[in-house]
Amino acid sequence: MKRGVIVALSTFLLIPVSRFVSAQEVSATKAGTSTLASLADADASPPRPISCPDPQYPPNALALRRQGSSLLMLTVGTDGYAHDIQVVCQLDAELDERAVATVRSWRYEPARKNDQPVEVKIQVKVAFRLRAREDRKIAELWDRADNSDPKAEWALYKAYFQGVGVPQDEALGVWFLKKAADWNLPEAQFEMGERMYRNQSGPPDYVSAYKWYALSKRAGGEDGERMLKILAGEMSAEQLGEAETRVNYWPEDPPKRPQ
Repeated sequence: MKRGVIVALSTFLLIPVSRFVSAQEVSATKAGTSTLASLADADASPPRPISCPDPQYPPNALALRRQGSSLLMLTVGTDGYAHDIQVVCQLDAELDERAVATVRSWRYEPARKNDQPVEVKIQVKVAFRLRAREDRKIAELWDRADNSDPKAEWALYKAYFQGVGVPQDEALGVWFLKKAADWNLPEAQFEMGERMYRNQSGPPDYVSAYKWYALSKRAGGEDGERMLKILAGEMSAEQLGEAETRVNYWPEDPPKRPQ
């Protein structure tokens, strides 16, 4: 496979002969410990990227047509470098390793609080995309999922779980299913209920199954009510009470970018 000329475009690399694009996206999150500044503080400013080179696509991952977005958590130190880099959700061992190695080379203007440099935790998303015709659909779904599109996440769940157009990865598929369900997509919530009720690795989780079926019904799904009637005859009063409590606490309008 012959690669074209690499053209640097701001924060991403472009291979114009329909091979791949890699990019990064940085979003700040609240600090997790008292030793770190919180960007929720009014007097705290986020770190500012100074030099963030893009990753090179690993040859083996490219040959296997693996793509996606590697989500990392890291601490930007007062020296402006990334420390304590952790993979939030495993994408692919080779892509995650390349993403971590790339982020180690990034440099920031440190976050500041009261005009003093401070450490903060941030999430970093490093995207690997294949733009050949046969891979374009999955690449576009990943782009949409990165912007919190539940229908794209639902489509990626089915693709990865079944291995259609991508290497089969059930764990990644279920991760996308949960994200789509968290966005109150009724078909995803119903599927979550099915997975809890028809648990293949142990006894049914009646409370969780009831919650997801009820949420699917509330979001407009057609099959949730049928399954709720079945579960009502199999659950104890205590289980039903716990399930209803969970449903009542579930937001009808999820946050803009759920974590």
